Amino acid sequence: MLWFALALGAALLWSAGAILVKKGFSAVSPLWNNILNNLLGLVIWIPAALLLNRFRVPVPPWDVLAAILAASLLYQLFYYSLSKGQLSLTATIIASYPVVTILCSRLFLGEILAAWQYVGVAMVLAGGITVVLPQRVGSIAKRDLAWVLWGIVGAVSIGTGDFLSKFSVNRIGPYGNLFFLALVNNLASGLNYLLDRTNRRPPAIFSRSFLPTFLGILVHLIGALLFLTAFGFGPASLVSTVSSIYPALLALLAVRYLHERITRRRGIGIGIIIAGLVLIGYASRFVA
Repeated sequence: MLWFALALGAALLWSAGAILVKKGFSAVSPLWNNILNNLLGLVIWIPAALLLNRFRVPVPPWDVLAAILAASLLYQLFYYSLSKGQLSLTATIIASYPVVTILCSRLFLGEILAAWQYVGVAMVLAGGITVVLPQRVGSIAKRDLAWVLWGIVGAVSIGTGDFLSKFSVNRIGPYGNLFFLALVNNLASGLNYLLDRTNRRPPAIFSRSFLPTFLGILVHLIGALLFLTAFGFGPASLVSTVSSIYPALLALLAVRYLHERITRRRGIGIGIIIAGLVLIGYASRFVA
């Protein structure tokens, strides 16, 4: 049952890391979250990939390198999306990214979905609509629309990035993908810095407000490492099922530690999304 402990640990770390990062947004911009995340990835992911792959590093062909680069650029949008709106709501929309990954895999890799996975996709979409609907018809404001759009951008970018990463993993293996992704991420940091001129001011790394960001990024990276390692000890469908509970944990933590309030309707929508994600993961074990 080691896979279960690793997958559950990843879900816990992802939810806790998101809380810490959200607390630090007042002092650290999404740009610097990306830069710090990518630098720490070199320290954590590369040694882990080398050790787990017995110091063998496959040389990826050009199409795989292009896929890794594209995935890396898309992943840079995660912290920007996370910075918008209530964490419990925005992160739930972002967490619907498996739907995008599944659809891309069906269209471009020819992977067939189980019947129940289509039900799961429909549940995620229905839950998302429930979450983002305004309390009253015609009452939605521009600021309300902004977090919804950023949540959708986050889901689409991460889902597409995961599809590209899956393409890379199929060619060079999970640890080879992790090794080169850690390297390419820092090239993406440079491009991110050139494009985001308004957030270039460096954070005060010795201030107390910097600590939540550093710890949140560190926890996120370790969670990703646990998630990847879990695939070596259990079925991918079951690992995905267990790890997909992280939006529920995140919503609970956001209410407890960020003092966010969730209406009954939005709570129901979050529940539908989470149930759909779990169904997608569980049903994948029945795909031929």
